[in-house]
Amino acid sequence: HDIGFTRVIVEKPFGRDSESYKELASALDSMLPEESLYRIDHYLGKELVQNIMTLRFANRIWEPLWNNLHIEKVEIVFKENFGIKGRAGYFDNYGIVRDIM
Repeated sequence: HDIGFTRVIVEKPFGRDSESYKELASALDSMLPEESLYRIDHYLGKELVQNIMTLRFANRIWEPLWNNLHIEKVEIVFKENFGIKGRAGYFDNYGIVRDIM
């Protein structure tokens, strides 16, 4: 029986300053091995995310693995402390998920 694994993606900025970055890094290090942690700029992953359905269903390698038998859950946590600041109209038309994905 496979145990499975966890991957965590942390999007920049990685803290507000050097001190908060060190606190974040320390907290993550205490919870996860380095090989489970990915630090990214979400824009760099945009093309991959936009093509995730193609990767899932049109790829002979991934198609049999990316299903409910092999993936327990995908969790997306999105936190902004500045609200939508005048962007409500945009999100009404397109949605927050489309904006960040």
